[in-house]
Amino acid sequence: MAGGAAPTAYGRLMNKLRSPVQIMSTFVLGLLLPFAFYVFCDSAIGIDISPICYLCVVFMLVLTALVVWIECFLAVFNREHVPEEPGSPYPPASAIIAAYLPNEADTILETIEAFLNIEYPAPLQVILAYNTPRDMPEMESILAEMGRQRPDRFLPYRVIHSRSKAENVNAAVKLIRGEFVGVFDADHCPSYDSFMRAWKWLSNGYDIVQGHCLVRNGDDNWVARAVAVEFETIYSIGHPGSESVHNFGFFGGSNGFWRSGLLAQIGMDASMLTEDIDSSIRVLLAGGRIKSDPGLISSELATTTLKQIWNQRMRWAQGWFQVSMRHFFAGMTCRNLSVWQRFGLFHLFVWREVYPWLSLQILPLLCFIAYKMKGFGSINWLDFVYLGTTLFTFSCGPAQILFAYFVSEKSIKKRAMWWWFYFFFATIFYTEFKNVIARVAHIKEFMKEKAWMVTPRTVSQQRQAFKELRKGGGGMEVVVR
Repeated sequence: MAGGAAPTAYGRLMNKLRSPVQIMSTFVLGLLLPFAFYVFCDSAIGIDISPICYLCVVFMLVLTALVVWIECFLAVFNREHVPEEPGSPYPPASAIIAAYLPNEADTILETIEAFLNIEYPAPLQVILAYNTPRDMPEMESILAEMGRQRPDRFLPYRVIHSRSKAENVNAAVKLIRGEFVGVFDADHCPSYDSFMRAWKWLSNGYDIVQGHCLVRNGDDNWVARAVAVEFETIYSIGHPGSESVHNFGFFGGSNGFWRSGLLAQIGMDASMLTEDIDSSIRVLLAGGRIKSDPGLISSELATTTLKQIWNQRMRWAQGWFQVSMRHFFAGMTCRNLSVWQRFGLFHLFVWREVYPWLSLQILPLLCFIAYKMKGFGSINWLDFVYLGTTLFTFSCGPAQILFAYFVSEKSIKKRAMWWWFYFFFATIFYTEFKNVIARVAHIKEFMKEKAWMVTPRTVSQQRQAFKELRKGGGGMEVVVR
């Protein structure tokens, strides 16, 4: 509220009703209006447009499923392996851990401990760039003492007046001494060899390398288990597959390694909800190269409630929409990109935004056909074309899960029941849940809602997770005292 005034009872009621009303409005826009339009064209104008609309919708859904299948195959069978040797000797390196301290006070000390145990043959500087709305004397004194004990490695830095991760990162960039820098969220614990592996990519022609974010708290509850498997589909299949198809990757906000000069030049835009994706696109438009490496692992804490997922993914979806609107025309005309890469940006900026609405369109079409034929019983549900395209379209989700299973990190792969649970959960509920979020995000952006909801961190099973993620399973070794 402006001026710090407390919201009225009416204001609180409107805040509670806003998201439900927005959800309902997406179904009105995506289902009722198309059906009404088909009826209007048929009865008022005398033109039945449903056949051509049906063919267009089916074609686009099949095309989308085909792209997913291609990404799956390329992610598994067209993997580019990390160079055996760096292109030049290991230089000094830096790490930036961006933290909102009140939210991450329970996790930050173990995160720092993990960074202090990273193996790297050259100087490695770790900067904790944090903001806090209030003084936290006990925690800040502990951080200061850790800095005094390891002045060669650790620097705690409170970013005064910062209100965002982007501002924390931008402030920390001015302090880095390394030739390259890893950017991390405050719950991340990178693998012991992550900086060496990242430099092998950066020293062989890449400007940014994005690693694999591995969930370590899947034992907390069913939501964390679902996110653990989902992240394997994203980082083992989605990112490398998309890179293989479009010939570019992107920085995902954490466990990403930059050339230091490039990060200082590009910076993070605090006005964007997904400043990471925005910075990635600006790098691509400037001619930079971004690599996705599923073997560059850092563990993190997954969200543990559906409400947290809703808030987190809403920010991601709305942020992607912001980026799409901001960079579409520049991306389509950029001479630093090949024609194929521009097609890839079109897929991300336009197709990815349209698909959540497109996925609904078969329903009003079928309802209109049933309306015309006086009932659903008159539709030939076993028609070869309808049945075949439906099965193929629905197959891409299970295919992505199956391919991810075969190449997933072994600490997740061994949890077979997690995969079966996610298969049914995603098929029945979660996929459409994320589509609803994407549609609502469009409405929120048009309504100029830009609230940043902090994702709470849970610590219930961290120490056991740390013990399980030692050398071997994905190369993780974190010492916990």
